[in-house]
Amino acid sequence: MRTINNTFRFWLQDNDYGDILELIDKILSDWQKCGNKQRRNWWNILAGDKNGKSRVISGYEIPVLRAAQIRKGVKISENAICRNEFEKPPFPINANNRWRIKKNN
Repeated sequence: MRTINNTFRFWLQDNDYGDILELIDKILSDWQKCGNKQRRNWWNILAGDKNGKSRVISGYEIPVLRAAQIRKGVKISENAICRNEFEKPPFPINANNRWRIKKNN
């Protein structure tokens, strides 16, 4: 099975989202069995769609996490899950130039 960023995994476990981590691991396991090598930014998936609704990945509905929405800087939706009122959003988003738009000169 592919490994997910360890800090992502630790954050989910430490904040009582082990069931969501198991769901993500199930999806990754299914992908591996099919030879699917796609990658996902799971924090974006956990933040929901542009309207704050859950996303469906490979037939599995992924719940929306309040902390993921805060981390992404989007409006917190009513259906966002928060299992620990003292949880802090995970590490900040690190900007990189991997997908930046190149300007034509």
